[in-house]
Amino acid sequence: MRRLRGWICGLAGALPAAVLAAPAVDEALLKAALVVRTFDHFAAACQQRGGFKPADASSVKAWERDHGVAQIRARALAIDSDPAQKQQLERGVNTIVRQIDAKGVEPCLAAVTASRTRDAQFAAVAPQLLSGAGSAAPAAKPAPPAPPPVASVRPDAALLAQIDSFGFDTRPAMGIGGFITTDIYPVVLFRDGRLLTDVEGLMFAGGMAAHQAAHPKDWTRWRRQGGELQIAGEKGWEKLEFQSTFRQLPKDFRLDGLFRRLGGTGNVAMGGTATVAAWNEYRFTRDGRVSRGGGAGARAESTGGSVVTRSQAAGQQGRYRIEGVMLNIRYDDGSEESRLIITDPKDPTGAIWLDGQGYAQRRR
Repeated sequence: MRRLRGWICGLAGALPAAVLAAPAVDEALLKAALVVRTFDHFAAACQQRGGFKPADASSVKAWERDHGVAQIRARALAIDSDPAQKQQLERGVNTIVRQIDAKGVEPCLAAVTASRTRDAQFAAVAPQLLSGAGSAAPAAKPAPPAPPPVASVRPDAALLAQIDSFGFDTRPAMGIGGFITTDIYPVVLFRDGRLLTDVEGLMFAGGMAAHQAAHPKDWTRWRRQGGELQIAGEKGWEKLEFQSTFRQLPKDFRLDGLFRRLGGTGNVAMGGTATVAAWNEYRFTRDGRVSRGGGAGARAESTGGSVVTRSQAAGQQGRYRIEGVMLNIRYDDGSEESRLIITDPKDPTGAIWLDGQGYAQRRR
């Protein structure tokens, strides 16, 4: 279920870019409708096969109650009133269904997994859709108050001593135009056999035990078996995609080159015409200097022509130091930045990961 949930989350990000071509439709509603109708498709197929297991049925019922799924269904009727938007939504659902069916995923599992994705937690990610305005559906049960934000901390020596090594795995992700790509991301292998899939958890102020209690889906197990690194997945032990691991970056480690993160979304993959791209980049030199920049752009076409937008952030200059697993930058304007950095010290020219986000090296 770990890989399936991440895969559905990636697909769920495709449709909202359609708002570029139809700004009257709410982006949050589009995403929520895509999740709910994907769930409804697999739930119907599940019922034809005998229905959910009792525990899953209770989980689904609680999700529908606590996250106002009936209200989302009612509000989604507004999308059906626009033929173009209805077609885009149907294409999005069909794309997800086809690709999950191609993987041979059992429909009950697909439905339950869809209900547990982050995008499906509407009370948290889109509470404005549950206000009751414009919908005849009953009001959803109010979500419990959110806990106060917890400040991040730097991993200390005691925490680093618990880490066996850092490794890398792969997962599907949404790319420019709405196409599915493969994302390489770092994982943390602890000496006691636990594995953390979200490296930002290392900066959780409450410690690893508290993070695991709050975010259990970010944790699994790992082992070495027959000379192979393995990770616990939904079907049992699976080979870790990349077998090479490393401990920490050497003292006074330096970077050299331009590292850029390019991302985006859109609906071209579903037959649409909207594309969104964004980039963020750092240029490091061995003498300790760094410059940062970034920008975003979008393109949407219609019968009346096309609209292209572009923006670019002002660059910053400063100095950097790498201490253990932290990249610390002090910019010339006095501002500071600290990021968790992971890279293979034997080959730092390929890519770096800052707070778990990958940056590939570019020639220019």
